[in-house]
Amino acid sequence: MESNRRCFLKTSGLLALSSLSTDFATDCTAADAPAAKAPKFDFYVMDTGLRGADVPTLESKVQLAKKLGFVGIGYTLNHRELPRFLELLDKERLELSAVYTTPQLEAEIDPGLAESIKHMKGRKTRIELAIGSKKFKPSEVEGDKKGVDLLKAVSDMAAETGPVVSIYPHIGSWTERVEDGVRLAKQVARKNVGTHFNLVHWSWVAKKKPLPELLTEALPHLFAVTINGLDGKKIVSLDQGDYDIDAFLALLKKTGYHGPVGLQGYSVPGPSGEHLQRSMKKWQESIKKLQ
Repeated sequence: MESNRRCFLKTSGLLALSSLSTDFATDCTAADAPAAKAPKFDFYVMDTGLRGADVPTLESKVQLAKKLGFVGIGYTLNHRELPRFLELLDKERLELSAVYTTPQLEAEIDPGLAESIKHMKGRKTRIELAIGSKKFKPSEVEGDKKGVDLLKAVSDMAAETGPVVSIYPHIGSWTERVEDGVRLAKQVARKNVGTHFNLVHWSWVAKKKPLPELLTEALPHLFAVTINGLDGKKIVSLDQGDYDIDAFLALLKKTGYHGPVGLQGYSVPGPSGEHLQRSMKKWQESIKKLQ
């Protein structure tokens, strides 16, 4: 017990503040060291995985997410039904984890966005922007000025009370790379503007740098990560495919990421209840391995 106390003081930085004698400054052994805890990734489900015939209504989607143990839902923004959706989520104590929308650089900001943001005030929701352009090719920095103006405008709408604004890398969009989101977030330089790592869209674009380096560079601006199983280039449930999800989560932990993780389910066949339950089981197994 005494050696564990010494180790705690040393590893927590409290040793220098203690009145204990200097002989407590011995190195911690593996047995002494406090067990590393798995990071608390809040695991939510994107509504792309809630499109099976078994969940035809908003109510059924929310109830399934609750039943399976997700903390919330990432939602493709629909201004008209958002208030009702929020009521359903609040009833089940689930989060509106994100809203996804696809603005264009050359177009006016969606006139309904400001009103929807009012409904999200005080929530941890991310407004995820997959920014497109008719003028600029994906990742062309010549579009940065317009992009920064767009992000600042949405940031102003969200102000200091939430939600926050996150650039969503999506293949074919102007912001199709994680690097695009990092570059823009740095230029905006506001605490409520960040970016996103999307495993499947990262896998679909040519790689410019190793994944550990990319995640480390993105970390100061990284608001969310989304994952899925991969069978080659095809999205599958977490328990299927040939991509090592365990290794990816271990890399997130090593990188120091502790934020939300979303489950992408776009185009996964079959009833939502079946493939989401398989994914949740795999998630729980993977998290235990991080202990």
